[in-house]
Amino acid sequence: MSGLSISTAPSRQSSGAPLGRMRLRWPGIWPALTLALMLGPIAAGLLGTALPAFGFLPALGGDSLSLAPFRELAATPGIAASIRLSVTTGLMATALSLAVTVAIVAATQGTRAFALVERALSPLLSVPHAAAAFGIAFLIAPSGWIARLLSPWATGWQQPPDLLIVGDPFGLALVAGLVAKEVPFLLLMTIAALGQADARRARLVALTLGHGPMAGWAKTVLPAVYRQLRLPVFAVLAYSMSVVDVARILGPTTPPPLSVLLVEWMQDADLTLRFRAAAGALLQIGLVGAGLVVWIGLERLAGALGRAWTVAGWRHAGDTAMRLAAQAVALALSLAVTAGLAGLALWSVAGLWRFPDAWPGMLQGRVWAREAPGLAEPILATAAIAITAALVALALTVACLETEHRRNARGGAARSRGLWLLYLPLLVPQTGFLFGRQPDPGRGDLQPEQEPGLRH
Repeated sequence: MSGLSISTAPSRQSSGAPLGRMRLRWPGIWPALTLALMLGPIAAGLLGTALPAFGFLPALGGDSLSLAPFRELAATPGIAASIRLSVTTGLMATALSLAVTVAIVAATQGTRAFALVERALSPLLSVPHAAAAFGIAFLIAPSGWIARLLSPWATGWQQPPDLLIVGDPFGLALVAGLVAKEVPFLLLMTIAALGQADARRARLVALTLGHGPMAGWAKTVLPAVYRQLRLPVFAVLAYSMSVVDVARILGPTTPPPLSVLLVEWMQDADLTLRFRAAAGALLQIGLVGAGLVVWIGLERLAGALGRAWTVAGWRHAGDTAMRLAAQAVALALSLAVTAGLAGLALWSVAGLWRFPDAWPGMLQGRVWAREAPGLAEPILATAAIAITAALVALALTVACLETEHRRNARGGAARSRGLWLLYLPLLVPQTGFLFGRQPDPGRGDLQPEQEPGLRH
């Protein structure tokens, strides 16, 4: 078997001793197998997306290569606004998430509040993006909990105001939802990177030299920590620019972000829209690549400004107000997600709930009773998929780490440089390759009356 060798080594002759012994060597194929399992579907999906994007999809009559899908995409009404939304909301959400993460860690490291931040991470990370988005929508909507708690005593509203908050044309609600979920992720990555940056000693040195806690952290710890954070930040940017579920819940609809538009075209009954959707998927990949280039440019600009700020010698010793503000932001994010989930739970059992009442007039389980019979199958399917994926991923990760450890112990680290490709799926938009994994539209997506064998 490739990578798995069983060798028989002669043993010393002794009374009752076996003539040989079996030695099982750790298989060295795990990194290659993991790369194949990770990159194979993506490569196949990209190919299945690229061909229709250039007009080749025989099942739908596309027998030759052309640029017609891209011309059709460019002529789509509102496509420029969709592109703008994808780029601006992605960059804004990433920049705000990173800024809030840096501010929280700089303000709380070495304090009791930092321990609270660490304990709050797991619950926040375990909340699905869609659930958090629905919770935030119920929280900030014109008839949401915040408006109810402030009405009518503070706002004077007896009816929900005519304000476009959820689905605003600039995507601000979408940015808020993404920040609420990405900050805990970046906080976890930052905490993991602190140990490699000798953050505690650097912070103490900065404090000894008279720098404020936040300024000293930014000057001495942030440069080392950010080198470890680049990949997670890139992943956040790629996800934020191509997110579908959160964008459908909190994003604008006229037009929606590009990723949502692509999914709508793929699900449309008009199968010819798949050519346009495939072209848009390649455009989405290009936008993410361009966004990463822009972010790298912003990194260099921020680095130059940071070096000038450090050389100037400003200590900013009085940063108490900034530290309190950063801690308040951390508390607000945690409360927003928690209150949103509580609002979801309350709405699921609410009866008549008139505005501006802060609490429903009655509680009932009618919705749960009506939907419960149909929940078993999707819950079991979701659990089976999640558990299987988690177990396979865990097994492959442990096998790869063990292989890398043994190779490094033998001085063979250079053999595993290709493992950086494992991170490629984090940067490729899902809409860029999942379309290419769809069933053959010439068969599976036709309605029964369209099947050749059922025509009259």
